[in-house]
Amino acid sequence: MESHDFVPSKHQAAGHDGCMTAGAVFAKLTTQQEIDFYEQTLSSNEILDQGAHLSHWMPTYMGTLNEGVIKPENADVTTMVADDVKTIEEVEKKTPKSDKKYVVLSNLYHGFSQPSILDIKLGKVLVDDTVTEEKRERLAAVSASTTSGSLHFRICGMKLFKSNDKPLPEVYPTMNETIAAQDDSIHFNKFYGRSLDTSNIEKGIAQFFAFVENPTQKERLLTRFHQRLQLLYNCLLDSEVRIISGSLFFLFENDPKRWKEALQDEETYFASDPLIQELDDEDSDTESTDIGIPLSSLHVIDFAHAKHTPGKGPDENIIVGVENLIDIFGRLLEACK
Repeated sequence: MESHDFVPSKHQAAGHDGCMTAGAVFAKLTTQQEIDFYEQTLSSNEILDQGAHLSHWMPTYMGTLNEGVIKPENADVTTMVADDVKTIEEVEKKTPKSDKKYVVLSNLYHGFSQPSILDIKLGKVLVDDTVTEEKRERLAAVSASTTSGSLHFRICGMKLFKSNDKPLPEVYPTMNETIAAQDDSIHFNKFYGRSLDTSNIEKGIAQFFAFVENPTQKERLLTRFHQRLQLLYNCLLDSEVRIISGSLFFLFENDPKRWKEALQDEETYFASDPLIQELDDEDSDTESTDIGIPLSSLHVIDFAHAKHTPGKGPDENIIVGVENLIDIFGRLLEACK
């Protein structure tokens, strides 16, 4: 694997400053609390069924970057990840030192040529006890006036690959003020999600699939996301954590070349689009990783305000949001059958 320079992340649905990529590696500005959460989650990684442990839903944690030094933490990563750690070390030799700390993760959209991305922030409570009173009041107002308060989730951002010239359905009158065309994509800013309510949130999420013309492709994507949400829901019921301001990261490929074979029959599709990609890659060799890129994925991301809370039960603040998303994706799935 040849050396790369880190470049600003190209494929983002919500605005996060300081996100960089280098091939299959993703690095973002972080906090010690987020690093601790990743490390503690990995340290408790029991051998469980697919999707039953929280780490199955998180990006692969590779370590941290601090003042130009790579600090690998996970000794059990795949060969591909080990090669990427070497890439980071090479890049950092020629990177100016700074006081900024980065968490180094797997690049979730690596290998996707035409991705569509949906970022959904979970929870009604959006802040923990580390923020200022001003920020607490401001985000409480945001929650109260959006679906964060009513449904325990809110669309934070969305990026659609524009595969055709089909006009987008108008979910609400001023929707066009919250979207912008850029190259071959349509970007929805944070005010798109803030403008949705319980009466139109289903249509708001349906926009994620607006440019998917093949009904079989749309049905299979919705089926997979619905299944993943159900698995994640069960996982969260068994996880004693508090994840404040975390997000669900939905991703799918639009490249028709990759979909051609997968659309032939259900068995081929499900084999090429596993429920949990991270687990399927653990035992694979380097020759199979390139062909093991899924057609879609779902991850939980953003743990700057997350912590493990043993003995305190599951996090109802986010579980309610996932439960409501299960209902919405279920209705969208039924509508396309």
